[in-house]
Amino acid sequence: MSGSSQRELRQDAALECAQSFVDAARCRIAHGRDSAHTMRALSMFCAALQKAAHEGVEMPFALQFDNDAICHDGEPLLTPSLQARALLRACSAREVATLAFADGFDADEGNRLFDLLLQDCNQDALLRQHREEALAAFAIRHVRVTSRTPADPGDRTLSLHGADRQDLHHYQDLADALHDNARLAASDHCLGVANAQGVIERALLRLDQAPSGLLALAQQDNIDRFTVGHSVRVALLALQVARAASATKEQLVDVGIAALLHDIGKSKVPPEILWKRGKLDEQEWVWMSQHPRLGADILLEQDEVMPSAVGAAFCHHMDGHGGGYPTPLLEVQPSGTSRLIRVCDVFEALTSMRPYKRALTPMEAYTVMRRRSCDFDPRWLDLFVRTLGIFPQGSRVRLEDGAIALVLRQGDTPATPIVRPLTGPGGADLEADAPEEIAIGSRENGETRTIQSVYTRDRSVTVPEEGYAPLEYLTQTVHGACLRREPG
Repeated sequence: MSGSSQRELRQDAALECAQSFVDAARCRIAHGRDSAHTMRALSMFCAALQKAAHEGVEMPFALQFDNDAICHDGEPLLTPSLQARALLRACSAREVATLAFADGFDADEGNRLFDLLLQDCNQDALLRQHREEALAAFAIRHVRVTSRTPADPGDRTLSLHGADRQDLHHYQDLADALHDNARLAASDHCLGVANAQGVIERALLRLDQAPSGLLALAQQDNIDRFTVGHSVRVALLALQVARAASATKEQLVDVGIAALLHDIGKSKVPPEILWKRGKLDEQEWVWMSQHPRLGADILLEQDEVMPSAVGAAFCHHMDGHGGGYPTPLLEVQPSGTSRLIRVCDVFEALTSMRPYKRALTPMEAYTVMRRRSCDFDPRWLDLFVRTLGIFPQGSRVRLEDGAIALVLRQGDTPATPIVRPLTGPGGADLEADAPEEIAIGSRENGETRTIQSVYTRDRSVTVPEEGYAPLEYLTQTVHGACLRREPG
């Protein structure tokens, strides 16, 4: 194996460790100390640590905590950081700079560590003057904790590899609002709808100022892809299309809330089903397919939720001809908001990685959806495709010279977007005089600038010279893509 391949394996293993630790922290917050799901998540983190050690990642495995991001070896890990706001705040309040995990760390010790990290009553326990005593009292022997120095509470100059900290904060706020509401719904408490509305309004302002940055983050969030990450991406897609439809600010906020909460019913699905990594069996499928009805029930009990959000929760798996699920007792006509969110929901599911399929490129997803066009409102589907284009805003692409670029906006044709270079040719560092923008299709030094490949969440895919030719298996049913049920 080449040195570069070994390095990539180590990087992937370190990233998996960080993601697993964020998952475990989120499970502890959502499900509590004694939940079997929390222990499972901690066990998965321990397994990720063992895998990292096997791949040659330096041990003890150290995670550093900036105010905004989780880092490893001084490099920000953007993907795990997107849903780590609660964990980052907890570490900041306790002045934690680094957690280093040594061989022998297990799930029980992880739960005790979370007692110190996440319980409000222990907020002062990990401060420098109490740290060693607290670690000994909680029998934490395989984690080394270092504190921030008073002069350096966190390196806010760290590069986020092209991500703006404002975009990161907005994305984290969206994920946090959904996390909080899912936890409240699971425990039968009133949702924090007013807070979610404020988050949507701030995200709209950011989309008006610089949409490509926030949309680019949405394409990197692979954590918990069936719930929080999925719903945040659906909300951003729905807002993008509704803005193109000239919706008013009030309408946009309603669409954003409805999209963000469209899967809130999954908070009532047993965690072992919701987080199952493989195909669902028949009984599990029945449970999962009830989430639209469960979500509508939750939202009907809220005083501040618009009817459009209730409808979107109930109808986002219904087509326009009475098909789909759940089966209503009376005839239901999905609203325009519900039909828009259905298009966004299916597109997001198709372009995300699943245990039984790869992530499709946008053009491949369009092909699947066109084949099943009766499943969608044709006006919303057409506007969706026109708005996103072949290369949606926020997509990362590789140009003909090997440079990586970010799609900023659509150009004169669907195949010629305007991009911002992130690297020089072949992935080299950008030159000081590099252009801020490049128009794909323009000529430079006698050569026409073209896109060689596009990045999905699990790979890059070469763009064929004469359009796309999706494989036959792309007829994967849209319902399967959304709910992990294979065809057959």
